[in-house]
Amino acid sequence: MNSSLKRYQETPLVKTKIVATVGPACWNLTQLTELVKAGVDVFRLNCAHGEHAKLTEIVASIREASRELDRPIGILSDLAGPKIRLGELVGDQIDCLMGEQFEFIRGEQSASARQLTCTYSSLIDDVKQHDLLLLADGTVGMRVVEKVDNGNRLVCEVERPGTIRSRQGINLPGVVLSTPSLTEKDCEDLAWALDHEIDYVGLSFVRSANDIRLLRQKMTDHKPRFIPHIVAKIEKLEAFRELEQILDETDAVMVARGDLGVEVDLPRVPILQKQIIRLCNQRRVPVITATQMLDSMQVQEMPTRAEASDVANAILDGSDAVMLSGETAVGKHPVKAVEMMSRIAMEAERLVVANQDVDHDEDVRHRAREITEAVTLGAGTAAQYIGADLVVVCSHTGKSALAMSKQRLSVPVVALSDLPETARRMCLYWGVTAIESKVVQKSPTELRRFIVDWGLHENVLAAGSKIVMISGSRWSSENHDMMLVHSVPADRHAPLNLRVDKGESHAE
Repeated sequence: MNSSLKRYQETPLVKTKIVATVGPACWNLTQLTELVKAGVDVFRLNCAHGEHAKLTEIVASIREASRELDRPIGILSDLAGPKIRLGELVGDQIDCLMGEQFEFIRGEQSASARQLTCTYSSLIDDVKQHDLLLLADGTVGMRVVEKVDNGNRLVCEVERPGTIRSRQGINLPGVVLSTPSLTEKDCEDLAWALDHEIDYVGLSFVRSANDIRLLRQKMTDHKPRFIPHIVAKIEKLEAFRELEQILDETDAVMVARGDLGVEVDLPRVPILQKQIIRLCNQRRVPVITATQMLDSMQVQEMPTRAEASDVANAILDGSDAVMLSGETAVGKHPVKAVEMMSRIAMEAERLVVANQDVDHDEDVRHRAREITEAVTLGAGTAAQYIGADLVVVCSHTGKSALAMSKQRLSVPVVALSDLPETARRMCLYWGVTAIESKVVQKSPTELRRFIVDWGLHENVLAAGSKIVMISGSRWSSENHDMMLVHSVPADRHAPLNLRVDKGESHAE
C-alpha cells in the first residue's frame, strides 16, 4: 500500500458522498448538525411531503448548520412528478383476491368497493386492453380486460392478489402516458426552490431528454441568480432506453430503485443499476444510488447483512453517492444510519481505489477546457507517481473538480471555489472535499499557504507531505493553467485555529 493511500484511509476526508432525506425524525437544527457530523454531504427535501413554509424553515436550519460547522452542505429539492395514486377507497382498504374484477371510473369519488378512482384523469384513456396496472408498490397486479360504458370505465382482473389502501401508488409499466413531466405542483415547488437557491433539483419519472430540456427552460425563464443542477431520476424503463440522450442533458442521475423495481421485473433491477452507473461513469455524470439501502434501520439499530452488502456493491459499481430515505426522514435511528453508511463506504472504497479504470467519453458537456483537462489528467498522474498526500483544485464552475473526481484517485482531492453554489454542488462529487474560499482570487503563494495551514489543522498534511495544486486560467494573473508541486516544510506546524469566514482564511 502506498503512503498516500494509507494516509487517505486514516484521514477524515470522505470519498463516497451520502445524501440524506429530511423529515420529522431529523428536521431541527440540532439533528441536522448531528447528521452532518456523522457524514451527510447533501440533504434531500421531498417536495411530495411538506409545505413550503416548513421546507423554508428546514433550508434555513441546513444553512445555519453549514455556518456553524464551517463547511458547505448541498441541498437537493426532489420534485414529486406525475405520480399516479389511488383515490379514497371505500373502507380505506380492500383485499383483492385472485381473479376478482374491479373497475376504474372517472372522477374522484366512488360509492362501491369494486370501483376505484385515481389522481390521473387520463388513466382510462392511456391504457389499452391487456396492459398491466401495478398497485401498492407492485404488490398487487391487475390486467386490463376491457373498456366499457363508452370508454368511461376500465374493467381489470386481479392476477397478483393483495391488499390496497387509499392514496397508494399506481404504476403502469410500458404504458406511454400523455401527462407532462412537470405538474402544476412541480412548477410551484420549482419556483420555491429557485427562490431559495437550492443546489440540485430532482426530476421524477423522467421519460426522455426532452423532459430535462423542459425543466431547464423553466428554470431559465424564472431568471434565478444561478441555475441549479438537474438530477434525472431513472425510475421508468422508458428512461433507461433513452439513457444516453438523457445523459447529454442532465447534470446528475439518481438510480431510483423504488419505482424502477415496480416498472421492471425485479430481478432486472441490479443489472440495470450496474448499467446505469457504468454509463454515468463513462459520461462523467455524478450518479446517486437510492432506495431501501439500509431500510431495516428505520426500526433496528443495525442493518441486515444484505443491506450492508447492497451499499458496498453500489459503491463498487461506481456510485458517486448513496442515499438514505425513510432511514433518516422518519426512522428511529437517523444518526446511526448515516454513521453505518459511512463505515460501509470507507470499507468498500479500499477496493474502489484498486480498480481505477474509468472510461471517459471524448464528447461530454461536463468537460472543462481542453488545456485544463490535460493539466487535470497530468496532475492526477503526477500525484500518484510521487505519492502525493493531497491534490488541490481551484474551480469556478466545478468542472475541474469533477474531472479529478472521475479519475477515482487514491489521493484525496480538495476543491476550492469562490462561489458558494459551486462549493455546495461539489458536495456530490466522489472523492472531493469542497471548500468555499476567496483565497483562490489571491496569489499562488497565498493559496499555497492557506492549503498548508488547512491541511495541518485538519490532520491531512504533516511535515514533508507533498501537495499537487492545479488551477484554471482565471486563477493566475498570466491567464494560464497551472500545476504546482509543493512539499510541506519540516518547520511548519498546525495553526492553533483556522477559520474560513465568507471565503477568507484566518490562521492563528
